[in-house]
Amino acid sequence: MVQKRINSLNKALDILGLFAELGTPLNVKEISNHIKLPESTVYRYISTLLKRDYIEYDPSSQKYCLGINLLRLSCVTANQQEIYRIALPIMEELARKAGETVLLTVRRGNDAVVLEVVLSGQSGIKLAMNRGDILPLYSCALTRPLMAYLPDDEVDFILKANPPRRFTDYTITDVQQIKAELKKLRRQGYSHSDQEVTVGARGLGAPIFNYAGTVIASMCLAGSIHYFTKSKIPTFVNLLLKATEQCSIKKGFKP
Repeated sequence: MVQKRINSLNKALDILGLFAELGTPLNVKEISNHIKLPESTVYRYISTLLKRDYIEYDPSSQKYCLGINLLRLSCVTANQQEIYRIALPIMEELARKAGETVLLTVRRGNDAVVLEVVLSGQSGIKLAMNRGDILPLYSCALTRPLMAYLPDDEVDFILKANPPRRFTDYTITDVQQIKAELKKLRRQGYSHSDQEVTVGARGLGAPIFNYAGTVIASMCLAGSIHYFTKSKIPTFVNLLLKATEQCSIKKGFKP
């Protein structure tokens, strides 16, 4: 059953890829000829893609073309690429000044995905975070800025759909305590976590806003508790907030 679903997904992606490759509207027969599938099979896949707005039908030409949902996905990709382009040099400067690792995350549904990691070169603990890693939005300073400015009902939905789980003995899993952390983050503008995802790691995270005041990413300073000492937190907070403000201003945000 699993293999059958994977095969179906591959065929649907082949159809979408064909539209991208040829760049022209196509009818069922043309699709069938290109990807070597029976017309009845192609029509079945097209019908599903049509219902999900990944394909659109033009009655005048009786042909199909790529749909609005792919446009939405391309806009998300463009936004992520733009924030990556804007943030990377600022992250590199922050890593140089702080001597700690800098991470950039963006929201993907109920989770956060690591978009970029700039290593500090500092010896000590190796952070178990790489590009493409996924964490729950509630999990730590790296991700909570993406959640803190959402409406209360959306926060409730996320925590219900993705019940807090423990990564280490320090992970905050109590829903009310998580909400208190989100409230504190909104008040002070940054989040602080100790060993909540990785034992021996400490982090500070802050949101990046766009022109509409919407949080579009989170930037985090993270490192070993042996180097990233509590005495350094005030200095690191200032450095981090200056970095995220720079990114926000470049996205049109007015502090």
